[in-house]
Amino acid sequence: MEKLAIGKMAQICNVSIQTLRYYDRINLIKPQYRNPENGYRYYDISQVFRVNIIKYLQYSGLSIEEIRAVWKLNSIDLQNFWKRQELRIDQQIADLNKTKNLAKGQQKQLSDLLTLEQYPLNQVYQRSIPQQVVLKLPMANKITPLDYPDAETGQLDKMLIDNGTVGNLQYGFSFPMKNYQNLTTINYTGMFTQIFTKDVGQAEKYLSVLPAGDYLCISFYWNRTKYFQFYQQLYHTFLKECGQRKTEVYEVSSIDRYQYDSEHSFRTELRIRIK
Repeated sequence: MEKLAIGKMAQICNVSIQTLRYYDRINLIKPQYRNPENGYRYYDISQVFRVNIIKYLQYSGLSIEEIRAVWKLNSIDLQNFWKRQELRIDQQIADLNKTKNLAKGQQKQLSDLLTLEQYPLNQVYQRSIPQQVVLKLPMANKITPLDYPDAETGQLDKMLIDNGTVGNLQYGFSFPMKNYQNLTTINYTGMFTQIFTKDVGQAEKYLSVLPAGDYLCISFYWNRTKYFQFYQQLYHTFLKECGQRKTEVYEVSSIDRYQYDSEHSFRTELRIRIK
C-alpha cells in the first residue's frame, strides 16, 4: 500500500494539515504507519476515503460526536438518524427565514424613519402610507398617553415569542378620533406592533392591518406635556379639511436608530386616514 506523509495526505483530501492533526488528536483518524527510525508517521492511501466520509458528514451538519455515533449504527438506525437530521435542518431553515424576515423588517422600519425625516416635526402634514401587517390586541385596562404601558407592550412581545418569533422596536396604539378635553380622557382601545411574517402560530387570530391610504399626520419626539397640543393641531386640521366623522387615530412610535437614552428617543407619529 502507498504511504502518504501528512502534507501529501492533506493535498489529496483537500483539507489542511491542521485539520488532519486535529482528527489525529481526537482519535477520529490517525496515521496508520510510524517509521521507527525517525518517528515520522504516514497515512495509508486507503484512509483517504475515510477522511472524505468525515468531510461529508461534517458538511451534512454533524458534530464530531455525532460522527462517532453514526459509525456504530446499523442500516435501519442510520436511516432513522438521517430522517431526524433532515427534520432538524428544516427547522433551522425555518428559524433562519424568520431571522431573515426580521432583518428585512428592520430595513423597512429604518427606511420608514428616513421617510419620516422628510416631514416637519410638530406640524401637520399629509402623506401616503402603505398597508402594514400588525399583531393587534384590545386593551384590557384603561391606558392613556400619560401612562407607562411597558407591561402591556410586553404582552405583545410574549405572545410573539411564545409562537416562535419576536416583536420589533415599533409599537402603536389606537383610539377614536374625538374632541377630547385632556389626556386623561384619551383611552387607548387597541395596541399593536408591526410584524414581518404571518407565521405567528396561535397568535394568527390577532393579525390585523393598518390600512393603506393618505393620512393626515403629525410627528414629534415623545413628550407627554405637549402630546395633547399636537393631537389638537391634528384634530382641528382634520375637521377643517375632511369634516367630522367617526374614525381611528393611530399612534405609532419607533426608536430612533437604536439610540435609547429616554422615552424621548421615540419618534411618534399620530395618523388619521383620509378616505
